[in-house]
Parts: sequence; structure tokens; C-alpha cells
Amino acid sequence: MKLKKIIATITMSVLGVILIYGINRFVTREYVPKGTKEAIAAKINTLNEQEQINEKKVSESLPEGELTDWNLVLVGPSHKLKEEATETLTTLDNGMMLDHRIVDPYSQMLIAAQEDGIDLMLVSGYRSISYQEQIFNENVNALIYQGESEVSAKKIVKQTSTEPGYSEHHTGLTFDIVDQDWSNNFTDNLLSEAYAETRGGKWLATHAREYGFILRYPKGKEEITEISFEPWHYRYVGIEHAKYIEAHQLTLEEYLDLLKET
Repeated sequence: MKLKKIIATITMSVLGVILIYGINRFVTREYVPKGTKEAIAAKINTLNEQEQINEKKVSESLPEGELTDWNLVLVGPSHKLKEEATETLTTLDNGMMLDHRIVDPYSQMLIAAQEDGIDLMLVSGYRSISYQEQIFNENVNALIYQGESEVSAKKIVKQTSTEPGYSEHHTGLTFDIVDQDWSNNFTDNLLSEAYAETRGGKWLATHAREYGFILRYPKGKEEITEISFEPWHYRYVGIEHAKYIEAHQLTLEEYLDLLKET
């Protein structure tokens, strides 16, 4: 009997403690008006959405730049190079030359591609006006030999190659690039539109902008660039400019027109 009485007493004590704790929790609990939690959650969502909008506006805002900036120089079939500046050039390990100011981002891009299993390979960098003249004339003469008139031959060559003095390669800011796998299998047709559909071509189209490079002659923009689609031809403009240009599917010509309006 004593044991039962002791157990009953302990049980009642425990229940009493639990009851008192529950009452205290109820009495001291912070009062939250009905609908407040929903309002707070809605406010947080609104703030998050506004933050995302602000970030989007920043990414979509036109970067600062001047048409006279070295990295925005325009050279093309309708824009002759004003001055062939060779003092900014540097020679790479492969013997080719680039403007020394783009060597670091170029090297970083090669390393990033390699980490993704793609070995990029430089095909052509800086070309002097005299060398461009040699290439252009050789292509024209080859077509003349095949039966084309000189006028017709030049017109055809201009679709894929520029006249001396009008090539971006004179600037040292541009290069032709593919990957080693493509080079090993398509030696006879190295610079082909089909490169766009390869793993290397797609990697460049996606990631080159992260290092300041743009696909200079995109597909569907031939009337603007006056050059056929070249998925191997990339040009340095700087990271912010490159991201904006690629995000808005612009050519350098169209982008510079926007800068003129600011």
C-alpha cells in the first residue's frame, strides 16, 4: 500500500509540473495577431523579388565605355584601321602574336577550357597589313585561276576575308581558335561553320564572354558585320562589354551604336 501511495504521489507531482509548465508557456507566449505571419512572409518575398529585379537591372545596364577605348576599336570591311600599332604586341610561346593586354584573359580562358576537358588551340593571332595583303591576293588569284573574274573573285574572297587594312587581326585583339580534337580530325577544313556544333565550339560560345571575348561574326548578322558566320573568330572587348553584347545578341557594331547614344 505504501508503495502504491508513493508511486501515486510521484505521478501527481510530475503531472503538476507539466501542467504548470504548459500554463506558463501559454501565458508568456508572445501574442501574434492573426495574419501577421502571412504578412511578414509576403514582405520577405517582396524584398527578395525586388533584390532580384535590382540585380537584373544592374546586369542589363549598359556598361561604361568610350568609342576611343583601345578595347572597343572598330575595324572591319567598312572601317579601316587608322594606325597599325605594333608596340602593344607580344609574342606567345607558339610564335604567334597578340596584344599584351589580352594575354592574361586569353591564358585564363585556355586554363578554364582545359579544366573542362577541352584543349583550345590558337590558329591565327595578329596579322600585319602586308601579310594580310599576301593572304588576300593569294585567295583572289586562286579564284581567278579557277575562272572567276578579278571583280568576282574579290567579291567572293571578301565574304570570308577582309582587304588589307580592314582586318581585325591587325589590332592584335582578335584571334582564330579551335580545339585540338577538331584540329586532329579536320585538318583540311579547320575553319568551318560546323565547328559551332562541336563541344569546343559550344564551350567558347558559352564561356568566352567570361574572359572578355565575344564571337565577333555571329550567324544571322552578316549584313551588319559584312563577314560570314565564323564560330572560330573571337575578339577581346573586356568582360563587362562582352557579357552585355552576348546577353543581348549584339554585334560590336550594334553595341558601339548604343554607346554613341549615351
